Amino acid sequence: MSINQNRKSKLIVGLAVFGLLIGLYVPRASALSASNYKGRYGCSVQAGNTALGDFRTAIIRYRPNGSGAYDAGNLVASLTAFASFPTVSATGDYCVYALNPAASSYTIGSDGTGFEVLSWVASSANPAACPGDFTDETAIGIRNDLAVDNTTIRAETVDVSLLGQDEAGHGTCLK
Repeated sequence: MSINQNRKSKLIVGLAVFGLLIGLYVPRASALSASNYKGRYGCSVQAGNTALGDFRTAIIRYRPNGSGAYDAGNLVASLTAFASFPTVSATGDYCVYALNPAASSYTIGSDGTGFEVLSWVASSANPAACPGDFTDETAIGIRNDLAVDNTTIRAETVDVSLLGQDEAGHGTCLK
């Protein structure tokens, strides 16, 4: 084998190894789907207008199942937008809700955007000022930042009517 052929062979082998390493270590962009939105997520959601005194905040914990449905979830919202303080109740100064998985669902398109319908049932221990049961329609965008199990680590949401109120909200969900 001539010296040039030996160099060409080493160059080809070197490029092949380099290509293999790049393929293994560089994250690949891929189409997203409902299967990427799976597992336990915690969300912080805000809605309303602070200048008008109707600003609402909520913490949501839920578990999308990767197939367009939810296994479970709960929502805890601050009572500040609905009542004067101090209040005396079993839940303190919070409104507590449980997700109704049978009436809730989501879709995710290949671009990572989708839509959620979240049906919330009010706790019987809520203060009287808390809103009752409500359905929240939410636009969602999941990030192509995937964990080792191929699930998204972060999602952004825009609520149509957080806590059944008239103003839209927005939030971030993290795995």
